This record gives sequence, C-alpha cells and structure tokens, in this order.
Amino acid sequence: MCNTVNESKTLIDIENFFEAVCAGKRKPRNFYNQLTGLLVQLDRIYNSDHYYIAAIEAMVELLLDVGEYLDDPQCLYERLNKISFDDIQSDFKWHYRRYKSQLRDHRYNESENTKTLVNRMQRISNKYSRILVVRVDLAYSLKSQEQIGIFEFSNDMDLLRTRLRDQDTVFKGLVEYAWALEQGQEKGYHCHLLLVYKGSERRNAYWLANQAGKLWSDITDGQGCHFNCHASAYLKQFSDRNRLGIGMIRRNNPDEVKNMLDTVAYLVRPEKEAQHLRVKTKKRMRTFG
Repeated sequence: MCNTVNESKTLIDIENFFEAVCAGKRKPRNFYNQLTGLLVQLDRIYNSDHYYIAAIEAMVELLLDVGEYLDDPQCLYERLNKISFDDIQSDFKWHYRRYKSQLRDHRYNESENTKTLVNRMQRISNKYSRILVVRVDLAYSLKSQEQIGIFEFSNDMDLLRTRLRDQDTVFKGLVEYAWALEQGQEKGYHCHLLLVYKGSERRNAYWLANQAGKLWSDITDGQGCHFNCHASAYLKQFSDRNRLGIGMIRRNNPDEVKNMLDTVAYLVRPEKEAQHLRVKTKKRMRTFG
C-alpha cells in the first residue's frame, strides 16, 4: 500500500466528523471544506473488499455518489455545496443507530474477552508456583504509518501468530499468551501482547519483551516499533502504588496474583472504546486471541 494518506488517522478523523455532524444542530464552520478533504483522503484508501463500521460506510456512500468529481477537489467542493447540510446530516443519522449498536457490541465482546482472559490467567496462576508475565506493545513508527493499512497490519499479525503457535525463538516455552488488536489516534494500528512463561525457566522479562519487539521489527521489515512495559521507569509508577502486575508472579502472594489479573484485564478493557478497529479485512476478523 503506497500512498501519502495515513489510513488509520483518516478513518478516525472521518468517524469524529460523522459523530459531530450527527450531533450538530447547525452546519459546522468550514463544513464543506472538511467534507471535501476527508472524501479526497478516503478515496485514496477505500477498498471495496474491506469491511467498515457504519460511520465510515456513511461517508463511503457519499464518496460513491460524487465519484466523478474526485479528480478535481475544487469541482468536488462545488458539487458538495449543492447538497444541503440537512440532507447530509439526515443520511448520516440513518447510519447512526447501527453505528451505536456496533459500539455496544464491541463493548460487550471486549467484556467477554476480558472474562475469558482473566479465567485463563487464573488457571495458569493456580497451576504453577511462579509465572513470568511479560507485556509488550507492538506498533509502527510514525514515519511508517502512512504505508500501513489494515491489510498490512493483518498480514503482519498472521506472521506473528504463526510464530506464537510454533513457539519459535523468544516464544519457546510459553505456557500462555494473548494478543489484542487496536487502533488509536496517535499509535495507529497496534497490538497489546501478553506472554507467560514458567517462572522456573524464565526470569528476565525486560529481555524477553525486547526480543519480542525485535522479532516484530523483523516481521514488519523494520517498520514496526515496540514499547517495553518492563522499563524501570514505567514499572516504578505501578510498584509505588503497589499495583505492579507483570514480571514474576508468585502463587502464594495474593496481592501479586490480584495485580496480575487486574493488569491482564486491561488488554481488552471495554472502556477503551476509542481504540476499536474502524475497518477489517474480513467481516469476522478477530481482534483478540
């Protein structure tokens, strides 16, 4: 995917615009300028084989209606000006109920995923006297985000999941793992990754998180970056509040186990609504596993 439009940011901008239009009582300032710019960007990234949330579909419908004007932004602006704000708002509101329903479904699914993951981790904690819990966030560098769409992200995640299943290199000896896919305003498409090892076999969580980040960089041909959740400064803010839930967790220490369960729940916390995917390569594309 080679263009100068950041797919993730564009979709989030469109969603925000859609919500503002639906909630507005009057035409926003520079409405047609904004609409023109977003349609031009959407045209650069739109893929009819992908599945978009209703907020984006509302804009896609308009995109298809004015397709003949897209090569000339000025002509597009003039054409859009002939459509009243009320008509556009009415069309957007037709999609709004389904959009809100999709967000409710997202919250419900994330809540169920949280329960599933907490139960999995509770069983692992009961099984082993010590477990090493490793957290690392995988994303793309800012300079690479314009080249990364959902298609590339999905392919990179397929490769990562294969390595996880094969317990290849840094993943050797895993007793549990989990991943959650998200999309954010600043980080773009990203993945929260949880790795769990027997505490009797692995000890250095920082090194393991770093190795996972290096593997992600290899998978993404150098476009990927990572955040090591075991950096001392990051850990200190949790340990100072007695809420540290990663690293070595001992079964006979109830506080460590509780903190660990609270921490892993964050991976798919339903309150992180703004982190949902706005587009998927498949209708039932998994965002957690």
